Amino acid sequence: MDHRGLLTGLAAAALVSAAVGAAGLAQRYLASTGNYALWEAAGFALVLFPAFGLLGRRYDRLKRRADRDGLTGLWNRSFAQRCIGGLLKQAEARRKRLAVMLIDLNDFKLINDGLGHAEGDRAISMAAAALEDAAVRGEIVCRWGGDEFLLLCPYADPQEAGALKRAIDERMESLSLHGGFRLSASSGYAFYPDDGTTLAELSDSADRRLYDSKRQAKLQPEPRRLEA
Repeated sequence: MDHRGLLTGLAAAALVSAAVGAAGLAQRYLASTGNYALWEAAGFALVLFPAFGLLGRRYDRLKRRADRDGLTGLWNRSFAQRCIGGLLKQAEARRKRLAVMLIDLNDFKLINDGLGHAEGDRAISMAAAALEDAAVRGEIVCRWGGDEFLLLCPYADPQEAGALKRAIDERMESLSLHGGFRLSASSGYAFYPDDGTTLAELSDSADRRLYDSKRQAKLQPEPRRLEA
């Protein structure tokens, strides 16, 4: 978890305490009673460190809520949109390639409408767990919206993207055995810079491949609760 706010708060408290101590020391030194300055600095530190630390932790919590999806805990769409700019600049500067992969749950509407919204939420949470478990090579996993997810991958190779998709499928199949319904997904990917140089271009290209994949996929049976 990012503790930037907490660390910044503690650093600010230390600086203020040191400044107060230095000022007091200079003043008291002139009066030949420098020991009081050390007590003043310590007193300020005792007050400021908890206060600034609390403010820093509150900032961290607010920032986490702003960057994370409330249901799954994954990075959210706004984080992905901010993050991709920096990644693309790095890729351009280092002449590297990267991939954007879109994942869309198959027959999610049948789950959500047929089994209820609570089960729909559980299916999305299960899918998020499968994606995080499969992302072992530095991929950034985001909830893009609804039952769609986006992965930012630090490589751009169809074979590697295919290996990631197979790993996701295996984990979703494993979760389906215990989840009570069949869980599967279709995917589409796009490579920087071949398919685009912005997130909008890359996600559009990945989206087209995603729906091509959905059209080619076999029809899945209507989701139902599995018997134990």
